Parts: sequence; C-alpha cells; structure tokens
Amino acid sequence: MEKFHAHIYFTDNEIELAQQVRNDLIRAIPQLTYVGELIPKPIGPHSRPMFEIHIPAAEIDHIAPVIDKKRAGLSVLIHPVQDDELAAHTVFARWLGEKLELDLNILNPIKDTQRIKQSGT
Repeated sequence: MEKFHAHIYFTDNEIELAQQVRNDLIRAIPQLTYVGELIPKPIGPHSRPMFEIHIPAAEIDHIAPVIDKKRAGLSVLIHPVQDDELAAHTVFARWLGEKLELDLNILNPIKDTQRIKQSGT
C-alpha cells in the first residue's frame, strides 16, 4: 500500500470548524499529497459531510498523531488505499474520535473488484 486516505467528518453546524481544521492540517502536514474541499453532504460510504486528505504510507505513523491533535473533536477515519475497499474501511481502518456508521454495501470486497477487472467492466 502506497498511501492512506483520511476522512474528516463534520455536521452542518461544524462547517467553520471543519474549514479551520482543514487549514490547520495543511499548515501542520506539508507531506499531504492531496487535500480535498469540504463536501457538504454525505457521499459514497460516508454518512456525514467530510473532506479527504491523502497521506504517504511511509509517513502514516508520524502524521496520524498530528491529525489527532488538530482534529478539534471531529471524527476521522484513516484507511489504506487498496483493492479490497471493504477491508480498507473496516478491518484496516483506524478511527480518531467517535466511530461513525458507514454504508458498507457500496464498498467492493477484493473478490468483486478482481471479477470486475477480469470481465473488463
């Protein structure tokens, strides 16, 4: 695995806080390879609005504590990027703060991902 994704969740009442956390993470972690904009509604498996950051795998042990310090009480899901999305978001996932529900029905277990790749769709 080459990178991790972190999803920082917020509610409608926490948009300003989420923007501040995003800005704080940008300043505190120059190693981030991507910082997404705030997404103001649930999307994909995510049950709350969130923004996403990408972390090089070699840096995860150094960066996760910084995220924990800077998250200002917001829930954060950190997971590896891998073919088995279901395992990435469950078995290999790490939560900082409150663990939130995810819609796991839309995540591909590895066998489904491999079957899709083999069929060419």
